[in-house]
Amino acid sequence: MVKSNGARAIPIASAMAIALSMALLASCAGGPRAAVAKPPVAQARVPTPEEKRVEAVQAAATMLDKGDAAGAADKLAVLAAATPADSGLKLAQLAALVSAGKLSEARSGVDALLASDPANVGALSMGAELAHFAGDDLGRRSYLDRALAAAPADPSVLSSWGDYYLDSKAWPKAEDFYKRALAGDPKSADASLGLGRTLYREAKYPESEAQLSAAIALEPASPLAYSDRSRARYQQGKYKESEEDLDMAVSKAPNESWLYLDRGRYRLDKGDMKGAESDFDKAIGLDPGYFLSYAYRGGILEEAGKDAAALDDYRKVIELYPDYWYSFESAGATAFRLGLWAESAVDFKRAYSASPARYEYAISGALALWRSGKPKDASAYAGSIAPGIDREKNGIYWSMLRLIQDQNDASAELELKIQAEKRLDLKSAMLFYLSEYWICKGKSELASKYLSLGEEMKREGTLEYRMLKAELKRLGDRPNG
Repeated sequence: MVKSNGARAIPIASAMAIALSMALLASCAGGPRAAVAKPPVAQARVPTPEEKRVEAVQAAATMLDKGDAAGAADKLAVLAAATPADSGLKLAQLAALVSAGKLSEARSGVDALLASDPANVGALSMGAELAHFAGDDLGRRSYLDRALAAAPADPSVLSSWGDYYLDSKAWPKAEDFYKRALAGDPKSADASLGLGRTLYREAKYPESEAQLSAAIALEPASPLAYSDRSRARYQQGKYKESEEDLDMAVSKAPNESWLYLDRGRYRLDKGDMKGAESDFDKAIGLDPGYFLSYAYRGGILEEAGKDAAALDDYRKVIELYPDYWYSFESAGATAFRLGLWAESAVDFKRAYSASPARYEYAISGALALWRSGKPKDASAYAGSIAPGIDREKNGIYWSMLRLIQDQNDASAELELKIQAEKRLDLKSAMLFYLSEYWICKGKSELASKYLSLGEEMKREGTLEYRMLKAELKRLGDRPNG
């Protein structure tokens, strides 16, 4: 499984803020209103202040619909300043600021509102969300504590506590708060969604599916519950229904990149490489700054033998999220296959720095250095790693690195260890590395022999096998016998 990080927080926050803004705007406007027919010109009158206010709120809502969150925030700021006693307008303005990506400005506005109205539950809830997006767990907890003290039975506050415990992986506490929220407001879509997600984390898949179906009934236009229900159905083997939910989620929010990422992963899992690649393409087009779609697409391209394109994607992952060290392995192997030895050496050395228990990265890096025409650098690098290896536990790695360090023909000890090795993945890996060693020494016939032995073991999916096939092609057909 490719790991994720918190890079999706702001896009999701933006989507949530738009939903919150619309709810607040509807509340400020007093709910849907019938259009007022224009009177005859002779009877024209000046709109009342309330009518002007409703018209301005509706204009702000239209701006939000069109994606102009900053403009909506400006319009709502004017309205809020004109009616300072109306905290709902101020909250709507702050929510629009969140939609516009102005998170710090929104949080400052929340704190200013709370200075004059410390028990404002809406402001406390928004403050908790903003603190969450900022990674400020103590601040989030503080807002939630104050909200619970101000309104201990408020369903939205209880649901926010459920969110807190869901994020903290305290599933029983999250379940308890969501159920309390639903007891107070059975029509709370947020609590229903949160409870469905919690039940999924507790591996209660049928219950999760049922609860997420309830969330969909409460808020059928939202893609979130469809996406989550897809996972619950998948865990029960309901693959057709799971994919239908993903399709429905995408149809509800066709401009949300994370939905294409989710569906792409599903399609990848079921072997639909073409469909998965299409989804990852779409996700990248909508959110080119998020690394994970490149990582998945790179894997598909690599599998298809499109190494140059795959390497471009792995390079993008490294650029966007250098802490994602898995990409160094993939980039190193891909560059190795392409014969980009210097690049491969850099990637494998970085992979080893990030994961110093993976000695295969150090060996690959040293050999790539040698292949790049730098035997002395290869020797020095291998010599810097070998002394730190526990020879009792990892003696075969030590022997390989010492061979690279010494660069002589004394491979007998290593060959005996390879013959005695019972772990087939490790045995085939060492056959590959020994073949690379002989290539570096200019003994291609001997190298071909070890490559052939490694290929016959068919340890597909291993790092070394990914590089072996390309090396065989470079050396030509393997020898018979």
